Amino acid sequence: MSDKSITLTPSHKSLFWWYLLGFILIPLFGVGIYLIYRFYSSHNSIVYTITDHAITAKDSRIEQKMDLVNIHDVDVTQKWIDKKFGIGIVTIHSNSRTVDLIGLENPQKLADMILSAAKAERKRISELKTRTAREEPSAPGRDDRMDYLTGLWQQGLISEEDYEKERKHFE
Repeated sequence: MSDKSITLTPSHKSLFWWYLLGFILIPLFGVGIYLIYRFYSSHNSIVYTITDHAITAKDSRIEQKMDLVNIHDVDVTQKWIDKKFGIGIVTIHSNSRTVDLIGLENPQKLADMILSAAKAERKRISELKTRTAREEPSAPGRDDRMDYLTGLWQQGLISEEDYEKERKHFE
């Protein structure tokens, strides 16, 4: 079974102030062009992948993976300008660490979807555990038992009388 996955990248709206600063600094020996290029390229290297079982955050230097079953809380942070652009930071919490997903559009909707996916994954895992705990090893089928009995008789390990007596149970 393959995982369904969604790939997200930060919105360039989150770099508004850096683009503005770069534009203002263009006359100063091209420093503005360098700033725009630097932040644009570092922003393009960020990728978030959400699958049925985990969330992975990658940038040019580091990759962080968090299983959905371990997520216990998701927060959304938005500055006033972020609210105007409809973007924000989604912070995912587990018992051992925190992962920030920056510059995402519709952050509250995404946070709600992550929480519901984490809840569904925990439910699936618990049902899987209870189902495997309840299942008992099944007895061999009728044909398997008959083949086993025939094999014992053919090898001479049981007598003809015992074979006939046991074979009557399978009819």
